[in-house]
Amino acid sequence: MHRDFPEANTKGEILVVEDTPASLKLLGDLLGGAGYTVRQAPNGELALWTAQARPPELILLDVRMPGLDGFEVCRRLKASPELRQVPVIFLSAQHDTDDKVRGFALGAVDFIAKPFQAEEILARTDAHVRLGRAQKQLAQERASLERRVLERTAELAQEVQIRRANEELLRLSAQVFDATQDAILITDPAGIIVASNPAFTRITGYAAQEVRGLDILTLHADDTQSTVLDAMRQGLRVSGGWSGEVQTRRKSGDTYPCLLSVSTVHGPDVGGAVINYVGVFLDISERKAEQHLIDFLSYHDALTGLPNRALMARRFTQAHAQAGRDGQQLVLMCLDLDRFKNINDSHGQAVGDKALQVVARFLTGCVRDGDTVSRQGGDEFQILLQDDALLGRTLALAQTILAGLRGELSVNGDRLALTTSIGIAMCPADGDSLDDLLRHADTALVRVKETGRDHYAFFTERMGSDIRARLAMQQQLRGAIARDEFDVHYQPQICLRTGAMLGAEALLRWENPVLGKVPPGLFIALAEEYCLITAIGEWVLESVCAQIRSWHDAGLGRIKVAVNLSGKQFAQDHTVPFVEATLRKYGIPPACLGIEITESTVMGDPDKAVAALRRLKDIGVSISLDDFGTGYSSLGYLKRFPIDVLKIDKSFVDDVTTSSSDAAIALSVISLAHHLDMRVIAEGVETRAQVDFLAAHGCDEMQGYYFSRPLAAQAFTALLREKRMLALT
Repeated sequence: MHRDFPEANTKGEILVVEDTPASLKLLGDLLGGAGYTVRQAPNGELALWTAQARPPELILLDVRMPGLDGFEVCRRLKASPELRQVPVIFLSAQHDTDDKVRGFALGAVDFIAKPFQAEEILARTDAHVRLGRAQKQLAQERASLERRVLERTAELAQEVQIRRANEELLRLSAQVFDATQDAILITDPAGIIVASNPAFTRITGYAAQEVRGLDILTLHADDTQSTVLDAMRQGLRVSGGWSGEVQTRRKSGDTYPCLLSVSTVHGPDVGGAVINYVGVFLDISERKAEQHLIDFLSYHDALTGLPNRALMARRFTQAHAQAGRDGQQLVLMCLDLDRFKNINDSHGQAVGDKALQVVARFLTGCVRDGDTVSRQGGDEFQILLQDDALLGRTLALAQTILAGLRGELSVNGDRLALTTSIGIAMCPADGDSLDDLLRHADTALVRVKETGRDHYAFFTERMGSDIRARLAMQQQLRGAIARDEFDVHYQPQICLRTGAMLGAEALLRWENPVLGKVPPGLFIALAEEYCLITAIGEWVLESVCAQIRSWHDAGLGRIKVAVNLSGKQFAQDHTVPFVEATLRKYGIPPACLGIEITESTVMGDPDKAVAALRRLKDIGVSISLDDFGTGYSSLGYLKRFPIDVLKIDKSFVDDVTTSSSDAAIALSVISLAHHLDMRVIAEGVETRAQVDFLAAHGCDEMQGYYFSRPLAAQAFTALLREKRMLALT
């Protein structure tokens, strides 16, 4: 059978719409390597033109693009009769529920979060391409089937008439009758079976002699389908023919659906009486099973069999009405498995999928009949239930789920301990629609994640305002570089032996016209969360190197500046080459640049960290370990990593002259560093007593408000010209 698919030697044709060249190439290589034919479009306008020129089987569409964004492209695709059936999967680096709601409302079938997971891209692409093909093939086969039935019925009716006039044609008709793969029954005007073909025997199990002389209605399987029989009789009486779906019984007693076409055969005379009825039917039980599967997948998650978002929306409408009648309130619980990616990484995708199925069964076993457990993709689940004003069921269910997952689940013989975070919203207190509850429950879920995971939280208006504040900050942060809102301040680092200024630490400051001065502790974490830290970090490095160049050209000496590097920057392969390229661009000696890292920066992939640090060390860039003693404090890492400087955290310096334990820690760090041939810098030095203590016990350098606050470039330049020194006793 011909199928309107792309080239036979590919798995299908995918249109990838992505304005980022690297992502476009990544997706193209990944899908092309998996056997798909990939067409690419770097913007929305070209995507529309490409899709209209030859509709693909699936479109992967970036949400955020210049010009036409992904939402507008999707809206135009769905408005086109030729393209509205093409499934669209959105690609997004954000996890905004509103974006997902808007995308699904426009007709998208799925969302894939950035950064991409290759297994997820391939699994979801394969599922939607196969689903689209099955739907298209089913429609084509059904149309072809109906056309064949009608054509065959007309042919057979004509052959029966010709048989009475021509014996040769009768013989030919008999051959067709026997050879056709479609079941054929011929009855007299009263509906008594007079003949059947071999295909009828093959499909039903009845031999021809067993049914000859029987009323055709004895094969009818459903006595309740009187409407169908009445319609058949009406069609035969008015137009001489009828076609439709009926339930038929096999000899074994099994029933099955078939597509039946019945035609009337009249005598040779003009206006002749009915002499026969010819029925042609096809067993469509397999096709119906395929349709049932498609229908199931339209409303259920393919992996776990749980209801999906579409079915959850239906259940919410029903439960909302029921809760109103019963005087109850609806509760929506959003669950997200904590650090589930670790299971996929350590045990493999197959075990991860099995774990999700086990969790789905566990959650289903925790709820009552009438409650709904839904999976929305990834490791996210939702539970919809009714409860009274005291919320006793809700609290008990949350505790049961938390305790049950902590108690380990058996997955393929392995015992896996999982935890989950739960956000809870109520209707009508937190909203009267499913979208409102989803948004608010997700807000509560985010708060649980931020406060340690493995717990539950109810939505409050304060959470909503906090989230809105974060969103406002995130929106302003996205354009901060382009609007030139960032500034680098420099805090001097002073030698505790000579009192001379040896260098500085670069500290980022942000002043926004809407938000004002934003503390680094707020916006740095947000930049890391929304994958903006790399661009900001590169801007800082460029700014610092340009400033060092300016100081050199002004004859102010070889100033060494330390720049902080985040964990996300450190995990990227291009960070070290970027540092090298920036030094070359501004002609800066590598010895004038220092890189500051924290222990958490290098914990993700220690082997990769060692290699990157050694490359930096080899070109002459010094490495400082910041906040030593506040994190893992692994002596093994100090031995492995090429560290030049240990920095004593301000929390130990604050009470170094009054707390024996803080003093002991500071002295231990100084001794440890010197024995490992490292220098020591104390941070947050604010008093003369702290300076004297640190100098007396061999600390190499200090920085802090006692000598100078962090200064803008112009003020720091004036400090360099002044050549001010720290007075030492």
